[in-house]
Amino acid sequence: MRSDPWAAGGTLTVAVALVVGAVSAVVGDHAGATTLWAVLALGAAGLLLAVRASGAAVLVAALLAAQEVRDPAPWGTWAVAGGLLFLFALRRPRLDAIAAGAVVAGGTMLATYAPYASYGPYASYASAQDGGSVGAFGIVTLAAAAVGVGQWVQAQRRYVVAEVGRRRQEAERRREEVARHVAEERLRIARELHDSVAHHLAVISVHTNVAKANLASAPQVTGRALDDVQSATRSVMEELGVVLNVLRASEPDAVPAAPVDADVVGDLLESFGGIGLEVGTEGLDHLRALAPVARGAARRLLQESLTNAQRYGDGGAATVTVEPPADGYVTLSVRNPWVPRPTKSAGSGLGLVGMEERVHALGGTFHAGPDAEGFLVTAQLPAAAPRKPKEASG
Repeated sequence: MRSDPWAAGGTLTVAVALVVGAVSAVVGDHAGATTLWAVLALGAAGLLLAVRASGAAVLVAALLAAQEVRDPAPWGTWAVAGGLLFLFALRRPRLDAIAAGAVVAGGTMLATYAPYASYGPYASYASAQDGGSVGAFGIVTLAAAAVGVGQWVQAQRRYVVAEVGRRRQEAERRREEVARHVAEERLRIARELHDSVAHHLAVISVHTNVAKANLASAPQVTGRALDDVQSATRSVMEELGVVLNVLRASEPDAVPAAPVDADVVGDLLESFGGIGLEVGTEGLDHLRALAPVARGAARRLLQESLTNAQRYGDGGAATVTVEPPADGYVTLSVRNPWVPRPTKSAGSGLGLVGMEERVHALGGTFHAGPDAEGFLVTAQLPAAAPRKPKEASG
């Protein structure tokens, strides 16, 4: 009640009407009549009941309305019944409020048109049927207005609560969406950093060991190994620069996919040959059928799979197989002999996770695990049918 201006206004209206009625009970034409004070006491009791939204307040309102049309009442008490009904309708469900309005209206009309109205102490009033009808219809209209306003206020409150809830849910949804985008971006950055650095660090590690082993006995071999270390370092710095440029970009522009052509694949395979991994290939020409968005993913898959073959396999050989497009997909497979040894690091598994995320983001399928012939990585990437050149006319 303290924070409800509508309830406070209704309560104030009833209280003022009761005060005006009390004044008329003292100085009016019927001053001192017991009936007048009884009506005022009934109105005060009804106000206490209406504040608690009790159904008894409706009965009080009906009695006051009937008394208003049947017998002279204190000034202003016609507003008490409407105020009680408004307070009730303000805090009760729609059906309860409509039923309360019907009770008050029915009581008023019954008091006006009851057959016994022409007998007894109310005969003089009943003879003035027209005046009584006007008063009765006025109170019925007041009751309808009280119920309507009370229910309208309730509807507005429900709308405000629903709107606040909707906005809160929208804000929560936006926060969750931002958090999801942040998490996805973090995963993407982690994947790019892992794929960019892991291969080159493996190359650096192998050539550093070669340089260390041949430092005194074969200076030329050491020099070539250090050149390879320098080249690998330069490559990893370039790729890190690309990632950093993406992070510094003012807008989340898409990074163009690196083309997968014979030169790129040849350079990649040559870099692995330089660290002692012999790579056999079959069907590399089918990589040209890959959709542009899948080309960068294919390059990363080759790079990560061959890096794992060198680090966690026997380090000697691997086979890359690319099958022709079928059902809109190109199948890329990398297999290497694999014999688990305690001296080999098991790895963090982030490389496989990153490859799987890349493939699934493109709508493809991914599988990695040991089989009868070693360790197999298989990915299906979306393909675009190559366009046939138009035949020359004539």
